[in-house]
Amino acid sequence: MSHLSYYVFFLGVALEGILAYRLIKGALWRYYPFFAFYIAYVAAQSIIGIAILQSAPGAYPVWFWRIGVGNICLRFLVIWEVFRHTFPKASPLRRMVTRQFTIGVLALSTVLSGMLWAIEIYGKSHSVYLAMERSFGFVQAVLVLTVLILARYYHLAVGRNIWGIAVAFGMYSSLSTAASALVDLAHSSFFPFWYFLSPLSVVAMLSLWTWALWIYAPNPIPNADTLIDATGDFDRWPEDWGRAISTVRKVMHP
Repeated sequence: MSHLSYYVFFLGVALEGILAYRLIKGALWRYYPFFAFYIAYVAAQSIIGIAILQSAPGAYPVWFWRIGVGNICLRFLVIWEVFRHTFPKASPLRRMVTRQFTIGVLALSTVLSGMLWAIEIYGKSHSVYLAMERSFGFVQAVLVLTVLILARYYHLAVGRNIWGIAVAFGMYSSLSTAASALVDLAHSSFFPFWYFLSPLSVVAMLSLWTWALWIYAPNPIPNADTLIDATGDFDRWPEDWGRAISTVRKVMHP
């Protein structure tokens, strides 16, 4: 690792420590347990990484690729945290969204497309981590964006905490997907830059998370008028969806 890589790495570790301190000090882990669990995993990953860098720096890259797979999978906890706070369990919108399988259908579609993409990537790079980084990153970016779009569509206000978590994570997932795609386009020339771009994007995400969670600012409770309007919109959703499907069928089979 170069000197710049060390600086970026330890800056990320410092931000993880500050974020973990804030989650504990403000008892925010009680409100955002899934997000806090992910941060705990990331912090533990960094601490172990520092120990490996000090004792056996040559083994760090292999360890990083392997432990990074778990990190990628646990990022779905961040999406679930955003979703469950945007659509609380007691909210009628939560029940309607679940009943109509809006999120479920989108998640299944994006996961399947991501899996097909991952197979193609692995055939080129022979790296499980890069394959998962791109395919899962694409899925995760789409999912968190969908939650924000649904919140916007149903006129639900998103608090500073969830907004910061969702936006920072969405930006990181999108950038990570784009960066790994560039590795294939210019494998030999771009790969060194990926080593800097990836940790820098993590630092940016951690910085926004730290800002967003510095104070406890949950999602505002929607008033009754908002829920009534949203219910009316959702009642019309099956009709709009049916018309859209019918149009697609006519285009495909005129």
